[in-house]
Amino acid sequence: MTLENQFSRRQRNLLTVLQLLDTNGALSAKQLSEMTNLSVVSINKLIDVLSQNNLIDLNFINTRGRRAKIYQINYKNVNLGLIQISQVNSEIIVDYSLTDLSGETLQKATLRKKIDSISEILNFIKEQTQSNKPYKLIVGVSGDEMEDIMQLSDVSILEGINLSKALKISTEVDSIIINDVNAATLGSATQLKQNQNSAVGIYFPKDFGPGVGIVINNQLITGADGLAGEIVYSSINQNSEIQQQITDHLQNIIAFLNPNLVTVYIDELNFSAFQITQIIQTLHRNLPLHQNYRLDFNRNFQQDYLLGLATIGKNDYFEILSSN
Repeated sequence: MTLENQFSRRQRNLLTVLQLLDTNGALSAKQLSEMTNLSVVSINKLIDVLSQNNLIDLNFINTRGRRAKIYQINYKNVNLGLIQISQVNSEIIVDYSLTDLSGETLQKATLRKKIDSISEILNFIKEQTQSNKPYKLIVGVSGDEMEDIMQLSDVSILEGINLSKALKISTEVDSIIINDVNAATLGSATQLKQNQNSAVGIYFPKDFGPGVGIVINNQLITGADGLAGEIVYSSINQNSEIQQQITDHLQNIIAFLNPNLVTVYIDELNFSAFQITQIIQTLHRNLPLHQNYRLDFNRNFQQDYLLGLATIGKNDYFEILSSN
């Protein structure tokens, strides 16, 4: 086996251990060994590597009169800067949350005003990061970053901007730019334990067109051009009644992808329980063979959005740490 392959295998094992601890909470070396088919000796070596980065907490539990070591992730050791940028009429809203790796908020600030220049957004974010620099900025926006340039954004001031580069120059912190619906879909799928299966989120904002996020095997699917989920380009009649549009979009999603979970974000539309029941009944009538998907109309978009941003930041940190 080459040295490169040895490193690759160790990196995969480190990431697996992190993911198991993240999913299951506190585990012993023996439990990790059984879950990974690695020896306890190998697990202890991996734990030592993670402990050197202050990412693992050691505790003890009593089992049959003996004290056993258990390990868990120290989420508080690393901070993330979560940024949500949106536009309501002519006002730009920038929400900044400093969180730990678990997404627990440590600091929060909001900028809401009419803005003529991207520099006002950058100065606000720079001000938030000066006293407590995060590991990375995870930035959620509507639209997509294609070839490093923001395109198709509902936030007009961001169009044509290399947002990652601008943030790096302003704050000296690296960033990840992510579509808002993609982030919310990942947040929902993670919390509902469907991120290892297939999950779809569809968001119907009040003042803009709908968007879709797709998660398969814990990976966001963005497509060859980064445009997966831009359903405003679908053939569904956007002039039809909104309940009919929602039903048609959901029928297409379920028929094409047959997902385990579909999260429907219509909290801004004030739909009644009767309208939601009508949508569900129509889907059951039109798709009688599709039995095993779950439809969830009850989740809050903003909460899932923030959770998704934190999850993306945490996963990125795990992958970087494992590869070093």
